[in-house]
Amino acid sequence: DATGEQGVIPDATGEQGIIPDATGEQGVIPDATGEQGPDSTGEQGVIPDSTGEQGIIPEPWRELLTLWSTGERVEVWRAVNMEQLEGQLLGVLSRGIQSLAVVLLHSYTFSTHEKQIGELAKRLGFKHISLSSEVMPMVRAVPRGYTACADAYLTPCIKRYLSGFCAGFQDNLKDVRVLFMQSDGGLTPMERFNGSRAILSGPAGGVVGYAVTTHGEECAEPVIGFDMGGTSTDVSRYAGEYEHVFEAVTAGITVQAPQLDVNTVAAGGGSILAFR
Repeated sequence: DATGEQGVIPDATGEQGIIPDATGEQGVIPDATGEQGPDSTGEQGVIPDSTGEQGIIPEPWRELLTLWSTGERVEVWRAVNMEQLEGQLLGVLSRGIQSLAVVLLHSYTFSTHEKQIGELAKRLGFKHISLSSEVMPMVRAVPRGYTACADAYLTPCIKRYLSGFCAGFQDNLKDVRVLFMQSDGGLTPMERFNGSRAILSGPAGGVVGYAVTTHGEECAEPVIGFDMGGTSTDVSRYAGEYEHVFEAVTAGITVQAPQLDVNTVAAGGGSILAFR
């Protein structure tokens, strides 16, 4: 605790060695049955440590009892080894990799460690860092990891495109509000436009376009969209409300991000063209 003493948790009065429960009674720990106090040995008010001694809080529980974004109680058993991680990240940088995705198992509710890693990576010189807890803080770690990797791969490309886009206008569009379409059919400021939210931005624009122009009070029939672009052919449907999904597979990659329900069914028109 703050005094440096081990194995005790101070309560609101400053007394140590007791743990208040929800009723305000002290010195008892509720178990899974709702009964208060008994630990696995049947004794009350104590937690056995690795030595079997009772009445002290073991090392892993030093940093605990913290409620995070989901309301869950988080126990921090081990801090990030920043010294070891710094060497590993420098090794990644030495291979010419400058965009990084950071994915930790429980970051959907406890993002502190990801942010610490992100700050370290930024200090070491990574040009772009995608934290899964910021890109899409969802429970399932594997699709969240895919999404963060897709974001780290695509966002630098988008930023380069935006830089070239702005360079074609007076003063690089300084003080001009520029909005871009996202995969969910909504608009976002240029500085917040990122890879994981832009994967289906083109087809999403098509859905919004035909929804506005073909569906209304005079013609309320459901509409099917057929959008053949340069790289893909996409189909969608509009019946008065935009239909969204929050996880989809694009080019074999599972992406967790809100997007309009657009399905790619074939290659695009540009796929059959070739130079001779």
